[in-house]
Amino acid sequence: MSACNDEICQIMIIKSKFVSLAIILAIAVFLEFIIHYSLKISIVYTHLFYLIIILAAIWFQRYAVWIALFFGVLHITVSYLVGGYIPVDSVFRAFMLCLVAFIVGSLVRCMTLYRDEEVRQNHELEKTQEAFQTANKKLNILSSITRHDILNQLTALLGYQEIAREMCSNPDLLEILKKEENAAQAIRKQIEFTKNYQDIGVRAPIWHNLKEKFETLKNSYDNDSVTLHSRLSNHDIFADPLFPLICQNLLDNSIRHGEHVKNITFSSEERNNELIFVYEDDGIGISDDMKTMIFKKGYGKNTGMGLFLSQEILAITGLVMKETGESGKGVRFVIHIPEGSYRLSRENQENKSGI
Repeated sequence: MSACNDEICQIMIIKSKFVSLAIILAIAVFLEFIIHYSLKISIVYTHLFYLIIILAAIWFQRYAVWIALFFGVLHITVSYLVGGYIPVDSVFRAFMLCLVAFIVGSLVRCMTLYRDEEVRQNHELEKTQEAFQTANKKLNILSSITRHDILNQLTALLGYQEIAREMCSNPDLLEILKKEENAAQAIRKQIEFTKNYQDIGVRAPIWHNLKEKFETLKNSYDNDSVTLHSRLSNHDIFADPLFPLICQNLLDNSIRHGEHVKNITFSSEERNNELIFVYEDDGIGISDDMKTMIFKKGYGKNTGMGLFLSQEILAITGLVMKETGESGKGVRFVIHIPEGSYRLSRENQENKSGI
């Protein structure tokens, strides 16, 4: 039914264009004979022909050349009837009418083809994206089921190893059992890593207001020994929906590894066509030789999401994180947000425009 309605609408639009063009042509012919033939004026009124030809080119593309040719012949004919000869300027004017019709018609045709191709590609892109999302959803379900089954078997394996250790008194066998347990724990860690990694990029990036995210984090944080501070500008950043978990991960790492952390500060400022987001604490900091190691896959233990995953999440929208703190004076994680991935919040935009 919808396709049928679209066809009817298209037919009505085409008919209305032809009717409008016929009326305009009739007026133009009338003016040609009244102004040119009767009043002997042949300069200004021909500009109307250009307007009609441009309109015809927009509607009918290169077919407007035929309309231009009609006007050209009409103008030359009337000029001949008025003066008894064919003036050169009338021929030149007729040629220019045809040239304008051809150029404008060609440009409109190119623009129409480009627009149609863009619409087609966008439609294909949407279909491909939907297919990828469906496939990704199915793979995630399969991965979740498989991971659950493997973890169940690992739990059983670790239980049997515990029983075996209690029943065994041979030091050599106990050492082997210990290595087996370490291997099983390593497998568990890798399985848990895949659980975190599969959520990255599943949902489309969104705009996060930095101040709002800080308030949410602060309200959900329950530790009286550490104070959270904010010097955040009122900006939104474009990042994966998991961005708040990055801030939570940094906070957890400070509490777990900072030893004597009392203050944690979030700040941001616009500088050199980028937004700089900074996370700082007053703990023990990170030594220079570990500043790059902490971002490597599998580094550390019990670090939640991990800095490797944090970097992967940020990289989706072109954000880059580095550690620039001084050892002994606390960590300083800097996230560089390029132009196009941040904006002033709506409140700031309204204030600047006087709303």
